[in-house]
Amino acid sequence: MNIIGRGKVLSETISVESIRNNVEINGILEPENFDIKQYVKYKGLRSLTKATNLAIASISEAITDAGSRYSEHSPERIGVFVGSTLNPLDAAYHFMTDVYEASPDFVSPVKFSSSVLNNISGWASIVYGITGLNSTVISGNLSGIDALKMAVSYINNNVIDIAIVTAVEGNEAGSIYQQGNLQKKVNAVTGAISFIIEKDENNYPNIENINSFQHTEDNRDKIIMNLEKDLNDGITKNLIYGSNNCNDEIIFNYLKSKKFDDELNILDISRSSGMSNALSGFLKLLVSMDMEGETLVIETNEVGNDSIIKINSKIS
Repeated sequence: MNIIGRGKVLSETISVESIRNNVEINGILEPENFDIKQYVKYKGLRSLTKATNLAIASISEAITDAGSRYSEHSPERIGVFVGSTLNPLDAAYHFMTDVYEASPDFVSPVKFSSSVLNNISGWASIVYGITGLNSTVISGNLSGIDALKMAVSYINNNVIDIAIVTAVEGNEAGSIYQQGNLQKKVNAVTGAISFIIEKDENNYPNIENINSFQHTEDNRDKIIMNLEKDLNDGITKNLIYGSNNCNDEIIFNYLKSKKFDDELNILDISRSSGMSNALSGFLKLLVSMDMEGETLVIETNEVGNDSIIKINSKIS
């Protein structure tokens, strides 16, 4: 499965270079001076949540990046898949603010669409004239990756020919600040990253496999078992992990015990990504696309679903 287009709307502080160099972020980094009109002209967007506009903007960049490989497809054969962790809460707050601050009489019907779970993917389809299927996935850190896996499945089953997959976190209602049991300081990345994928095995970067599985608090070794399977083929050159949960230490200790440092280029991006939620896996994918050879991208939740993506990165 090829990634033929990419788009991102992030803080200027966040880049592939800063992540690879393990630059530690400080606080919550949001896109500076973001204005949806810089990306697309469409009536009514200003009434939507910031997350929706961030997603639409990143999709605009991805479509431009894909060029004719995107435009040659008919609208009914294009799918839109969105992964987001906290934006449904932000959207509900966005809609209900007038109720809390005044009365139900002042609820704006214009804001209602933002409270619908499938709001972001639906608006993206409307703005870009896409009539194929669309869906939203909410599964913690894996939200973006699970949306990607869903898109791959629909393409492989010939339901669609091409898919736009977006991970987005907007923090409109300050929801990210509420993470970590209200810890005093939260380091996080907000914004949107979009990829456009199609079924083609001849070009790079190419997603070879998405291995998804689940663990409980008592069987975290399942992460290592699946990682070992992917490392046993002996051709992996890079490994990227760091989901800002207790699984990071388990992965670190395993890699250290096996002394993979001499064989693998290992990146723990937790310092430079923070609590990026749905963006976490897509930040790793962005980095992997700029590396040589086969890369394993590991994304985990504290408890629940995990994924190991095998991607063949660019060729020099």
